[in-house]
Amino acid sequence: MTFSRIRRFEERRLRTRLLLMVFGSIAILVFLLLFGFKILVGFSLLVDTIRGGSPANQNTQSLLLSPSLDPLPAATNSATLIIEGSGTPGAILILYVNEGEAQKLTIGPDGRFSLPSVKISEGTNTISAKISDEKQNISDLSNVLTITSKRTPPSLEIAYPTSNTTITGDKNTIDVSGKTEQDTVITINDRLAVVSSDGSFRHQYQLREGENTLKIAATDMAGNQTIIERRITYQK
Repeated sequence: MTFSRIRRFEERRLRTRLLLMVFGSIAILVFLLLFGFKILVGFSLLVDTIRGGSPANQNTQSLLLSPSLDPLPAATNSATLIIEGSGTPGAILILYVNEGEAQKLTIGPDGRFSLPSVKISEGTNTISAKISDEKQNISDLSNVLTITSKRTPPSLEIAYPTSNTTITGDKNTIDVSGKTEQDTVITINDRLAVVSSDGSFRHQYQLREGENTLKIAATDMAGNQTIIERRITYQK
């Protein structure tokens, strides 16, 4: 009898434990359904704050598109440039020359912009830009343009002919030869001569009877030009 009483007591205690476990599980589940999402969001915000930003700011940053700069020539003989391009209307354009901030302006409602008289240095220059908004968000860097500013005319030496040379005989052609800088175009009375990689050139020019004036011009990629003239007399 005593054994039966003990057994019933143990069974009641076991049922009580099971009921407590079931109710506890249900309570935890209800708590997670009601407050779990908020807890996860709060924890995510806390972690992001520790890392130095918020999802809202990151989304705004990603929506700020970088501007686009129109192409430039490879070289110029000017000390200033006109920079044009497109970007987000109403945003502030920040222009960089050789990685230093050069100018700012507000982009017009059509999304186009133009910056006249942008100063550059002699030699190789890089041009780039970013845009910012009223919340101080800054876009990624635009496409980077490279342009060379060269303001001195190219060197030009004429080895042959010398000036006031007289040519006689049946052969009415003359070999014009000399040397200039690399990446320079040579013309003789507007006729193109072939320039070697070391800058030397040789061109056969046909003479007319009497006095001939040879205008030998060296033009570099920036548009600078050096001109030398030779007067040649041809007699049969």
